[in-house]
This record gives sequence, C-alpha cells and structure tokens, in this order.
Amino acid sequence: MGGKREGSTLDFLSVCISILAMSVVVTAYFYCSDLLLRKGQVSQVARCYILKMETVGCLTEGDKNRLLAELHTIGLKGIDLAGSTMNPVDYGDSVILRIQGKIQARMWGGNHDLFRSIFTAREVPVEEIRMSTAKH
Repeated sequence: MGGKREGSTLDFLSVCISILAMSVVVTAYFYCSDLLLRKGQVSQVARCYILKMETVGCLTEGDKNRLLAELHTIGLKGIDLAGSTMNPVDYGDSVILRIQGKIQARMWGGNHDLFRSIFTAREVPVEEIRMSTAKH
C-alpha cells in the first residue's frame, strides 16, 4: 500500500516541477521576444530616417525631433544621436545616423532569491548605425 502512494506523490511532484520549469521558459521567451521586437522597431525607424537624410543631406531639426519622439514611444531612454550628420553635406558625401540608448527589459537575474522574481528589470544598451550617401 505504501509503495503506490509514494509513486503517485512522486509522479505529482514531477508534474509540478515540469510545469514550473515550462512556466519559467515561456516567461523568458516572452521577455526576450519583446526586447527583440523593440530593437527591431529601432532599426526600422533608423532605416526610415537615413532615407530622409539621403534626400536632404543631413538630419534636420524637425526630423530630429520626430525621430526622438518615435524612439521614446518605442521605449528607448537616454537617447544620444552624437555622431549623426546634423549639418548639410554635399551631393555624394556620406550621411550617418547613429542612435544610442537603453531599453528597459526584464532579464534573467544574476543573484537569485527564492522570494523575489528571478527576472529583474535591466537597461539593455542599444546602438544602431546607418550610413549612406547624400543624393540631393
């Protein structure tokens, strides 16, 4: 009699551990996919603005403000555009768009405490550099 009860308890415990492990994996997947999605959005925005820069020869003040607003909407913090072409260049010269910032993301924690979440909020650095030729 004791053997059957022990076996069913171990089976139940195995199922619980498996469910817990799958929950951790699924949670990690969603956090990682969200981070990758937002990094992809930053890349798409950079592509749009480098195309505008090609036709104008620089990142205009108006475009800069719109770019910053779009990046802020995505969730990029501490945005730095240093290294971007802000002054008009001649036809055929290089235009550069350099976006740096940080995205708040939940990542697997380093020091684990069983009473706290194992996923901790961290700032992940993002850098996107696009270079093209002025065609205005």
